[in-house]
Amino acid sequence: MIEISFPMHINFTIDGEFTLVNIAEKIKNLELEKLVLNQFVENINEIITTELCGDKYQHNKKETQFERAGNYTRKIITLLGESELKIDKIRNKSTKEIFKPILPILGINPYKNSQDDIVFTSMDIATKSSYRDTVYIMENFLKKTLSPSTINRKLIKLGIEIKEFIKNKNKENNEEEYDHFYGDGTKSHSQEDRYKNDIKVAMTHNKKGEKVFLGCNVNKSWHDLGEELDELNVLTPDAVLVSDAEPGLKNALVTAERKYQLDFIHFIRDIGFKLWNDEKLDLDMRKNIKKYVEKIIYKLKNQTLKYAENKKELKMKINEAVDKLQEFSEYLYEIDCKKTASFINKHSNDVVTFAILTVDGKNIPWNSNSIERLMGEIQKRCKHKWMRWTTQGQESLLNLILTRYINPENYEEFKNQKLKTQHIKNIQIKITTT
Repeated sequence: MIEISFPMHINFTIDGEFTLVNIAEKIKNLELEKLVLNQFVENINEIITTELCGDKYQHNKKETQFERAGNYTRKIITLLGESELKIDKIRNKSTKEIFKPILPILGINPYKNSQDDIVFTSMDIATKSSYRDTVYIMENFLKKTLSPSTINRKLIKLGIEIKEFIKNKNKENNEEEYDHFYGDGTKSHSQEDRYKNDIKVAMTHNKKGEKVFLGCNVNKSWHDLGEELDELNVLTPDAVLVSDAEPGLKNALVTAERKYQLDFIHFIRDIGFKLWNDEKLDLDMRKNIKKYVEKIIYKLKNQTLKYAENKKELKMKINEAVDKLQEFSEYLYEIDCKKTASFINKHSNDVVTFAILTVDGKNIPWNSNSIERLMGEIQKRCKHKWMRWTTQGQESLLNLILTRYINPENYEEFKNQKLKTQHIKNIQIKITTT
């Protein structure tokens, strides 16, 4: 147990008018926390050196294995600002090896000035603001910052680490298998040779209804993301993919026994686009067609709730809905809306998967709203038209953003692990004024 105390006297001299805000600003500019930190390090450094080498001016030191070998000034940067610490060097008398015992005790990397607290805080802000804005915020509120390139470099490293952390967390929690999952993709501007970065994300819900982050990659194929999901081994063999109608997504992730539920909203939206692309109908007619299809599928949604316990009746309602969609696709083909007709015919069974599985006693969502909201988080940070991203820089940033948004508990656990906050309970500081 170590106990350290030191005196600190503060004098105020005021000549003229002042306000409480003026006093607060002056106190803030004193950087008292940094002064306390520097004084603490100076004291504990002397305690450790004396323990190893004896008192500084002790004459007979033959019984000690170590001796003082001078000192040097070590610059470190924490949330309290930049400090220059006087660090003692110790020499082993037998091996002549010189070391600095205070550094490992305080968890200071001998080759790193920026400590984990300012690195993680900078990264945390950078997930919400641009790198330049992060520098501005750090300078104005903390009086110390890192350069944009340093923040970017540190963020990439932490992003790689948190991806591995989440992968391990999912493997640890594999006692729960998920019967459905969501997939979606978007694009952002690239800083590399390609014009756009291709972002792919997967998530699910646990039995409590909480979101679970499964994976994210940039400029890789859906098959690559599928392999990551298979490696996690957290999906049931017949898990249902809930997503839009992107062919590459369905073809890569709906394998073997897996099933596919096409999101209602995307189904209707895609029908509107196909009708426009067919160039055969005016706007009012296209709207009426969309409303007719909406009526079929949303009616089935309500009937699924109503007849969930009546399997025979529900099967009849499902067949009626599919028949109506296929009949309507034939009608559209006859009026030369071939793209729309082909789309409805192709997906008439995909849009009713949720109802089919209700017959089997499974509750599967009919929409992908959860992951659409997630894509909104990506858009807020990454899709401004003046932003350009490298592949690894964007993937690391997204893994941090999405972990914090989807699984804040995991994010905090990762943060605490990096900052070793479990040790804080070992420290007690008491300030007295007389």
